[in-house]
Amino acid sequence: MKKTLITLIGLAALSLAGVQAQLLISQYVETETGTSPKGIELWNAGSTTIDFTTSNLTVLQGTNGAALTSIAAITTATGTLPAGSVLVIGTTDLGTYLTNTFGSGVVKFVSYTFTFNGDDAIQIQLGGVVQDTLGTPGTDPGASWSGNSVSTANQNISLKTGITTGDTVGSADPSIRFETTSTTPSSNLSGFGVAPVAVPEPSTWALIGIGSAFLLWRIRRKNSAV
Repeated sequence: MKKTLITLIGLAALSLAGVQAQLLISQYVETETGTSPKGIELWNAGSTTIDFTTSNLTVLQGTNGAALTSIAAITTATGTLPAGSVLVIGTTDLGTYLTNTFGSGVVKFVSYTFTFNGDDAIQIQLGGVVQDTLGTPGTDPGASWSGNSVSTANQNISLKTGITTGDTVGSADPSIRFETTSTTPSSNLSGFGVAPVAVPEPSTWALIGIGSAFLLWRIRRKNSAV
């Protein structure tokens, strides 16, 4: 019975997981002073390893409301990112923080001197397919996109627990998906390098419930036949 239940639960989870890895912007930092730290953390929220050789990673930026353009220096065609892992791209102080916090090479890091400000949209693509978007491409919000005290300017913001799919269009209100980790990011990069906790979607629990109900039905049917 125990093995049957485990099998049903496993099949339910696999049916939802799919084979398409999803890469989300799980953290973003834009300094409140100076030119750094600035960067993004990308989380593989899918169930399979992302191979950048076959699914090329491209980061695009829309400056001051302009159309998105590829940041060629961050186009990654090599390496992998296992399911549940994160990749951090940003200024060198982010790399220093990751090394001091987790040890050298523990968290995958790509050094890049971002020049974005709070009004520059960021988009992530894999193999030319949009995965996630921060801000609204083609729109200039003024100083930043903001809502409920969450802002893309002068803050370190993190993806909310339970969000496991990307926003392919973008939004003018970052508080829908993010929460503020720090308003003094120049001295607080907390959260970077730590993968979000994936909470199963309601439909996942529904499938598990169906599997459990089916198992109970089989047990009762067997008992009634005795």
